[in-house]
Order: sequence, then structure tokens, then C-alpha cells
Amino acid sequence: MDTTEQVPKEAPPAVPPPVLSLSNCPGTTPGTPLSKNQLKKQRKLAEIAELRKLRREREREKKKQKRREAKELGLPVRTGPSRKELKKRQVADGGESCLSVAIDLDYDDLMHERDIAKCVKQCLRIYTINRRSPQPGKLHFTGIRRNGHIHESFKKNDGWENWHVQYHFDRGHTDVFDRSQLVYLTCESDRVLDKLQPGCTYVIGGLVDHNHFKGLCHSRATEAALTTARLPLSEHVDMKTRAVLSTYHVFELLTKVAAGQDWTAAILDTIPMRKGAKAKITEKKDEQGQDLEASHYTEQQDEKQEAESEKPSVTAIESEVESHALDS
Repeated sequence: MDTTEQVPKEAPPAVPPPVLSLSNCPGTTPGTPLSKNQLKKQRKLAEIAELRKLRREREREKKKQKRREAKELGLPVRTGPSRKELKKRQVADGGESCLSVAIDLDYDDLMHERDIAKCVKQCLRIYTINRRSPQPGKLHFTGIRRNGHIHESFKKNDGWENWHVQYHFDRGHTDVFDRSQLVYLTCESDRVLDKLQPGCTYVIGGLVDHNHFKGLCHSRATEAALTTARLPLSEHVDMKTRAVLSTYHVFELLTKVAAGQDWTAAILDTIPMRKGAKAKITEKKDEQGQDLEASHYTEQQDEKQEAESEKPSVTAIESEVESHALDS
């Protein structure tokens, strides 16, 4: 009889049941992350991006060729000051007397993709207007959400980082400037902006909404306890349509007034002819007490109307402005 004690064998560890998923479940096949149409759309977008780069290179070469030909013929090479000249002007002014404008771009989630592209194109046009102005001011783009929709749209423009603009990512105008020095321009304000004040920064809402969010900029400025003001459009001109201007029209009007132009002439030179703006009649009296009627800028309006008829389409103008800004 075997007296050795038999040690019981240890039971093997229990194996947990397999977790069923789409990859191991019988009768199923793993799904693809993208459909054929989505993959096709991705390839098409990649091709468009590559073609855009090639088109930009061709445009740059064409611009260089035109500049060389103009230089050989003794014609002016540039239509406006370069970015280096703009920087020299602002350094010479000391930044005290020049115009300071902030474009509020904190509306990233309220615009569709097409409207965001239009908003960024207006910013591009604002930069071009400021660069070509005889007295360029300080330009700030505030409220840009890093890697947001507006930021991604900016990235589609080659060289946008080199613009002479102060970019403020994830920081609004109230985080950058003193609230007492901010004036938010809205058409709903009761205060009329009759004169540009030195030391103030004028905020323009960068919202393209086709009037879907009426009064949003004014309500945001009021909630932030900011001073608001409206442009003196109705005080100087009569218009057939509503006194609502696009972002770059407001900026262009401010630059002209800051350069010394009076409000009436600046408004008539800036707003489109389709709005049917006409200077208001003002009566003045001479020394003998006779009534004198102020000028209606009729000749200026006729010249502008003729120029408008000779201008190319809006798409052609925007593409030309975009190429000018990207090449600078």
C-alpha cells in the first residue's frame, strides 16, 4: 500500500468567454469606416487642394511677369504700398493717432461653411484696404478659435500668417483691450458715431448670417457692458434699402474718415450704388440771409455710377483682391 500522500492537482484557470463584436461575431463582416462615396469625396477634395496650390503658383508667376514687363516699360509696379512700407508707416506714427479696429470673429459656430468662407474673404479684403490706405491703422482679428472653422478657412490662404495683422486666438476683444476703450459698431445702437476718437478701438462684428441673427452683435456688446455706436448713415444720406453694410464696407468707411474725408463723401464713395444713396439736402444762409443749398455730390455719384458699370463682376474683383493680398 502506497503511503505517500497524493497532492490534488490544481484546476486550470477559468477562461473568460469571448466578447462578441462585429469583428468576431459569426455571420458578420467588419464594416468599413467610410463609404465609397465618402472615399471618393475625400480623393476629390485632395485633388482640388493640390490643383489650388498649382493655380496659386501659376498666378504668382503671372504676377511676377507683369511686374517685370511694367518695370521695363517704366510703369508703376505696385498699386499700393508693400507690407514693409505699411510697417514703416505704423512705426513712424507711433500707433497713437492711427485708427485701431478689431474684427470680432467669435461667431464660429453660427455660420455655415459657405458663410465662413465669405467671412474670411472679407477679412482678406479688409487687410488689402488697410494695406493700400494712405493712413493705415492697427488691425486686429480677435476671437479666432484655434483649429476652428474660421482658423481652418484661414489656412487655405497661403501666406496668411505673414499678413501685417494682430491675430488673437481664443481671446476676444474684451480680453485684449480695456473695456472703456472699446466701441462696438452696430446699426441697432442709439448712439451716433459722429467723430472718431483717438485711443479708441472700434469693433466690427465678423458675422455673415444673411440677417438670420438680427441684433446679435448689439446684444452681445450690451451684455458685455461695452459702448455701442452706429455709423451716421441716415444723418448724411438717404438710402432706398436698410442701412446695413458688410464688414469690409464698414472698415473702408472708417479708414476714409480717419484719412480726413467727410462723412457724406466717404459714405457715397464706399457703399454700393444698388443701395441708391443720395446726399441729404442741408440749407445754409449767406451773409445777406439768402438760402444756399449744399452740394449733393451729384457729379461724384454720376462718376461712381459710370465706374460701377465698367467694373467686372464681384467674383472677378474678389479673386483679384485675393491674389494681391496673397502675393504681398
